[in-house]
Amino acid sequence: MLGAEPTGHYWLGLADYAKEVGMKLVLVNPFHVKRSKEMDDNHPTKNDRKDPKTIAKLVIEGRYMEPYIPEGVYAELRIAVYNRHRIVKEINGLKNRIEKWLKIYNPEYKEVSKDVYGQGSMLLLREAPLPEDMVLLGTEGINQLWRKAKLRAVGIKRARRLIAAAESSTGRKAGSIMARMEIQMLLEDYERKEAQKTELEEIIEALCNEIPEVGKILKIKGIRLISVAGFFAEVGEIRRFLSPKQIQKLAGLAIRENSSGKYQGRRNLGPERTQ
Repeated sequence: MLGAEPTGHYWLGLADYAKEVGMKLVLVNPFHVKRSKEMDDNHPTKNDRKDPKTIAKLVIEGRYMEPYIPEGVYAELRIAVYNRHRIVKEINGLKNRIEKWLKIYNPEYKEVSKDVYGQGSMLLLREAPLPEDMVLLGTEGINQLWRKAKLRAVGIKRARRLIAAAESSTGRKAGSIMARMEIQMLLEDYERKEAQKTELEEIIEALCNEIPEVGKILKIKGIRLISVAGFFAEVGEIRRFLSPKQIQKLAGLAIRENSSGKYQGRRNLGPERTQ
């Protein structure tokens, strides 16, 4: 048996190797290692000789957990869901930067175009991001830009309102050359991330179709596919659990009781420190 602390991602390769050679890998909670290391010499010293000894003792005492490493569709789903989560965070960051740019250089724009990320808005911002660019393009120029792209939700009336707002804009004028470049880069990054998110969601949907239990959970009103995918990405093969309480404990929630001697505390659902 091989015991280790789950330090970041470093143990994953070791886990694959241990499985290949038929060795059982178990993980010890770093919190337990930290608390236990003082039991031998009453000193919190940490070094590469003391820590392995402490981990070995905890393993001998059975104070370890056997890690679940997903395989097949569950492994693919976990990576896909993680990457979608990362991309969503990046998209939100880009949106914040775009909003900041508009407040500095074109503050009146959102009063006319409520949906900054709509097709018509994105098309216009790429072509004429600054108020002076819109004035130069003119009402008819903006309308023609939309008509050429065959967009129906925008038209001459909105173009007129945009020009009127641009002519009286209080946006910053200094640094206009780099301001144009900045918004173009931000919009390119945003569109690329949105395309990646769409591609990942298609992959996630295809992976979920391979898991029989997904359809049953989706019958619950208000549950979306992405939420179900996140559940299976974390839990993995659901049939490996013998009881719902095991999944509850995996989530870090368990029935908690505080009792001592004759005192019987109330039992309630609370967070549990898990390995």
